[in-house]
Amino acid sequence: MRTLRFDTPEWRRHLARVGSRAGRRPEVVRAVKAILRRVEREGDTALLSLTARLDGVQLTPSTLRVPAAELRALARRADPELVRALRRMARRIEVYHRRQLDGGFRLRLPGGGAIEEIVSPLDSVGLYVPGGGGAYPSSVLMNAIPARVAGVRRIVVVTPPRSLESNPAVAAALVVAGVVEWVFRVGGAQAVAALAFGTTAIPAVPKIVGPGNRFVAEAKRQVRGMVEVDSDAGPSEVVVLADDSADPGHVASDLLAQAEHGSGEEAVALVTPSRALRDAVARLVEQGIRAVANPGAARRALRRRGALVLVRDLDQGVAAVNALAPEHALVIARSARSLARRVVAGAVFVGPHAPVAVGDYGVGPNHVLPTGGTARRSSALSVRDFQRRHSLVRTTRADLRRLSADLVRVALAEGFQGHAQSVLTRLEA
Repeated sequence: MRTLRFDTPEWRRHLARVGSRAGRRPEVVRAVKAILRRVEREGDTALLSLTARLDGVQLTPSTLRVPAAELRALARRADPELVRALRRMARRIEVYHRRQLDGGFRLRLPGGGAIEEIVSPLDSVGLYVPGGGGAYPSSVLMNAIPARVAGVRRIVVVTPPRSLESNPAVAAALVVAGVVEWVFRVGGAQAVAALAFGTTAIPAVPKIVGPGNRFVAEAKRQVRGMVEVDSDAGPSEVVVLADDSADPGHVASDLLAQAEHGSGEEAVALVTPSRALRDAVARLVEQGIRAVANPGAARRALRRRGALVLVRDLDQGVAAVNALAPEHALVIARSARSLARRVVAGAVFVGPHAPVAVGDYGVGPNHVLPTGGTARRSSALSVRDFQRRHSLVRTTRADLRRLSADLVRVALAEGFQGHAQSVLTRLEA
C-alpha cells in the first residue's frame, strides 16, 4: 500500500483512480445486445437454447421453474447451524427495515379539500441471484427482505441452473426470506432479459435488483429505462479513519477483509494523522495477507487501489474520507461518534467493536451500498426502493376559487391559455 499526503497531486491521482469505473467492454456490449434481442423475440425458446449453450444444462419448459417443494428440499441440505444463523440474521434485517415503512401524509386545504401522498408497494420485482463464487445467502436476505417488508406481492427469482444444487445455503436463504413461489433456473443476460420483457414462463417485472457478473451488469444497463434497476455496483470499498488510540490489528483486519473479495479492484484506505499507526498497520497488512481468501487478488487490490493517507488532523481526515465517499467507512478515534456523523459513506461503522462485517452479516441495515464515490448522492438499498409514491389531490370549489388567480397568472405567463381556461371554466357557472 502506498503512503499519500492529503490534498497533493498524488492524492488527487488516487482519487481519480478509485473513483473511475471499469469501461464497458465492446464485446460484452454486443453479446448482451444480441441476447436481449433474441429473448425478446423468442421468449422461453431462447432461454432454453441459451442455457444449453452457455451453461451446458438442458432444461425443458417444465423444469425452468423450481417448484416450492423442490426448493425447500434443497434448503434442507444446508448446514442446520447456518440456517439458524440465517433465520436470526433475517429477523434483525426485518426489524430494521420495518422502521423504514412510511404511510405517506395528508394535508387539509382551507376550503375543505385535501392533498395526500400515497405510498404503495411495487406489484412485482425481479431478484437476480448469482451462481458460483458470487452466490451469497446474505445478499439474498438483503435484497428479498426489504421487498417483502414493502409489501411486494410477487418476487421473481432468477439464478443460474446449477446454483441452488451447488449451494444449498442460497436455497435456504430464499426459504428463510419467504421467497419460494417464483424461482427460475436461468442466469446471465438472458435472465435479465426475461425479467424485463417477460416470457411465457417468467413474468415481466417493473424493477430488477441483485448482483451479477459483467454480462448481468451490462444487461441491466441496457434494459434500464424500460424497467428500473438497482445501482451499478462496483468493487467493494472501505476507508478507516483512525487516530493513535486505534488498535493497529483492528484497522488491518478491516482493510484485509475488504481486499479479500477477489476482484483485485477493491479500494481500501487508512486515513490517519498518526505515522506510528500508519507504520504498524502497513506491517500487519503485509503479515496477514496470506491468511485471507483470494490472497493473490487481495495483494493486487492493495497495490493498485490501496492507500495509507496522512492528514494534519481528524478534521482533515473527515474531508479525506468524504472526498472518497466510500461504500464503507469505519471510525476508530477519540470522539468517534461525533466524527462519524460528519462522514459521507454508504454505511458508517463507529468504534473499535464495530467491524464492517457486522453490517455485512446482518446486524440490521442493508449491505447493498453505493460504490465508486456515489455515496455522496445515493443510499443503501431500502424498503423505499420497492415502493412508489403518488399524489392525490381533491380541491373543492372554495379551494379552487382561492387558488385561481395564481394558477391562471402562471399558466398565462407560460403561454398555456388552455390550462388557464380549465381553471376558469369551473368558476364561471
